[in-house]
Amino acid sequence: MKKTSVPYALFVHALGQTCVLHRNDLGLSQRAFAHEIGIDPSTYQVVEAGRTFKGELANPTARTLMSIADGFGLTLVDLVDESWELAETL
Repeated sequence: MKKTSVPYALFVHALGQTCVLHRNDLGLSQRAFAHEIGIDPSTYQVVEAGRTFKGELANPTARTLMSIADGFGLTLVDLVDESWELAETL
């Protein structure tokens, strides 16, 4: 199935929402989840918020996204696909 195009800002927002849903399913705080997957809590907070503390759009590294996906028991492709599908509905 061909995916529609979504603006980057919308995708980043959807990625954050997807992460919140999965993290809540695990019953973990942002800090606890970040520690569990081995990333700095502030880095994870930026991903969920979709923006840096300076108000810029989040731009997580591939390594960060792979760690997050793995922490949720997903592949990176699954995390991106799920986020993309959500972005298409927003």
